[in-house]
Amino acid sequence: MTRSGAQTPFVAIACGGTGGHLFPGLAVAGQLTQRGCAVMLLVSPKEVDQQAVKSAGDLAVVTLPAVGLQNRNYFSFARSFVKSLFAARKTFCRRKPDAVLTMGGFTGAPPVWVGKDFGAKTFLHESNTIPGRANRLLARWVDEAFVGFPETASRLRVRKVTHTGTPVRPQFQRRDAATCRTALGLTRNGPSFW
Repeated sequence: MTRSGAQTPFVAIACGGTGGHLFPGLAVAGQLTQRGCAVMLLVSPKEVDQQAVKSAGDLAVVTLPAVGLQNRNYFSFARSFVKSLFAARKTFCRRKPDAVLTMGGFTGAPPVWVGKDFGAKTFLHESNTIPGRANRLLARWVDEAFVGFPETASRLRVRKVTHTGTPVRPQFQRRDAATCRTALGLTRNGPSFW
């Protein structure tokens, strides 16, 4: 993302709720930071989020009061959704994002909708072949969707889709297969103890 002028582009990433949303969000945040963007993570109060963002370094982190829709907790879900809308609005009033990206899940909708109100470009990333409920709902509202699998594109009602794969953190990059087999005690054809 580039922007004219001296101001650093500011990207808000809604990525909380599960590790499957959070860790790819951290990977994207790392890449955007390396490219000169300011990044804020919007996460849920769940323990997995709170523990994982401790590794986020100097990134700004905002905890939204969001809860997932489970076991017919409609009232709790609706109440937390409205509170998350207000929390996102308050956060974006302090610093307007240039872009809002959701990695899916129940933390994604409020920041995307509020971001649109603030004139931000909006994006979603779907790592799964079959999109989750939140991303299926948000797809028609975002400017572009990024997908982990090409066949996912036909399952989202979105204007523009780009196949990107699923972002992974640097510690999970490719390694030499022979070295990995040796480290795990495996031979070329199977475990060394066979």
